[in-house]
Amino acid sequence: MIRGQRMIEKVYTHVGDLSSDFRNRNLNNLVASNFYGKTLLDIGCGAGHLVNLARKNDMLALGLEPNKNLISLAKKIYGDDISILNMNAEQAKSLRRKFDTIVLIDVLEHLENDTSILKTINKLLNKNGRIILVVPAYQLLYGNRDKKIGHYRRYSKKDLIIKLTNNGFKIIKIRYWNILGFFPYFIFEKILKRNLLTEFRENKNNNIGIQIVKSSLNFWFKHFENNINFRFGLSLIVTVEKE
Repeated sequence: MIRGQRMIEKVYTHVGDLSSDFRNRNLNNLVASNFYGKTLLDIGCGAGHLVNLARKNDMLALGLEPNKNLISLAKKIYGDDISILNMNAEQAKSLRRKFDTIVLIDVLEHLENDTSILKTINKLLNKNGRIILVVPAYQLLYGNRDKKIGHYRRYSKKDLIIKLTNNGFKIIKIRYWNILGFFPYFIFEKILKRNLLTEFRENKNNNIGIQIVKSSLNFWFKHFENNINFRFGLSLIVTVEKE
């Protein structure tokens, strides 16, 4: 079961349709660039942003989300025809179909037994299918915000590669992402012991100064962060193939 659901729900609700959320909009676009095949499963799909993006790419897309309020939000944003089941990650093993691409964005760290879910999704993957994972990087950054949002851990690149290869996956590509977020996160969480403010990602903030900052950050993520692996950052993105 995913921990920290109440805080996750609050973030998704305040962000809304991603029009102002430069972080998740660009992350979803980067993940979508690695889609494979015609069918997709998004485990822990939140408000359905990636499921909708997959539909736009002519994929048959299914989302799993344990929070009923987030499913309602997804239907409000994208329509009642968006396909999302009220299930948690552990329940994915009950699905009676396989997929070409399976995505877990900011999900694996919420699961106490991450090895178990890797074994499950291996069985749900078609031959030559891909899994795309996004996880928080560097255990040394683990702090109060991680605890509040329900993270059991953060991941090192080395440990993540070992965990994936030991569970039947071949690494296609792995990279760090969000270099700009690394330094503020480290300063606030590890030095100041204060929560890092993320309210400027919300759609309700129309301050002209904030709008300029958000536009600048969106430009950075779109044209630089998503195209250059700076070899460290706040997150790890890995694409793997079933052995």
